[in-house]
Amino acid sequence: MKRRMKLQGLLLMTAMMLASCHTQRTIFMAGDSTTEYATQEKKGYIRGWAQMLPQYLNDDVKMDIRARGGRSTKSFIADGIWDKLIADVKKGDYVFIQFGHNDASRNPQRHASYADYKANLIRMINEVRAKGATPVLLTSMVQRTFQKGLLVDDRLKGYPGIVRRLAKEMDVMLIDCHQKTRDFVVTIGDEASKPYYRYLGPGIDPFKPDGIADDTHMMEKGAKRVAAFVAEGMLELDNRLSGYVLEEKVLEELGDIYREYEEK
Repeated sequence: MKRRMKLQGLLLMTAMMLASCHTQRTIFMAGDSTTEYATQEKKGYIRGWAQMLPQYLNDDVKMDIRARGGRSTKSFIADGIWDKLIADVKKGDYVFIQFGHNDASRNPQRHASYADYKANLIRMINEVRAKGATPVLLTSMVQRTFQKGLLVDDRLKGYPGIVRRLAKEMDVMLIDCHQKTRDFVVTIGDEASKPYYRYLGPGIDPFKPDGIADDTHMMEKGAKRVAAFVAEGMLELDNRLSGYVLEEKVLEELGDIYREYEEK
């Protein structure tokens, strides 16, 4: 009887030790409306890609989406959202940082000059690292701006380039979401890319009763595709972060996306 109790106690201790060694990591998301968590009740048909990302991740990691619509690096910090995020970050976590659309805005509450944008990102990177966590920079997804059948993406200006250069300068992991989404939109073209963005006719979305042609934000189809591109970028990093990705799910979503267009 005593031997059985000792054995049970030993098994319990072993199980507890194994459980303590298996810590679920968190990916915090800092960004704007293209990455925020959006529901039908509050936002209508708009969806952020970060809420779709868990479809491509295993149970060893979870998402904590702190992104907010209309925010730039400047207003995300000024509104106190960044301070609340960084306070919750723990050693071993990841912080995905994607800004640019609102930094490029002319709105003085949002606009950040190139110098301020870079300084804000540097602050975020340093504060994440100070917590023993890992920052990951992402360029903003492309805006679907076509003229005469050609994609003309100039609204993001030089902000994606700043992110790429800063990632090299500070040895930060980079997922080039801008390049991936640009390649995709260029390949499939103007009309075929509309269903991935928020293109709706009148009477469909109560938040946009007259309809909308939105070349920046995604609906579920587009958000899911962008999330797959981000997961693909995680795999390409070929490090511990890529170990959280369900590769077969990514291949299922992205495997044949260009084939029908290549055959035309």
